[in-house]
Amino acid sequence: MEAIKAVFDGYNFKPIEPIPVNGRYEVVITFTKPIIKNENKCHKILKHFGTWNNNDILNINKIVEERINFSINREEI
Repeated sequence: MEAIKAVFDGYNFKPIEPIPVNGRYEVVITFTKPIIKNENKCHKILKHFGTWNNNDILNINKIVEERINFSINREEI
């Protein structure tokens, strides 16, 4: 049994790791957590603040992107 991580876009699966097998296989697909797009998270944060400038927003976007991708390709998680 082999396992890899992939992203489901609502229609297709896109592997984010190399596929370690060849040929046809029966697979089990497990949905582990939803991926929330940056703009959705940022919109939720920014609706509570009216005084942030563009630099503040860029920093927030960077932090959100780092957190979204935190567990991708990490073996210890």
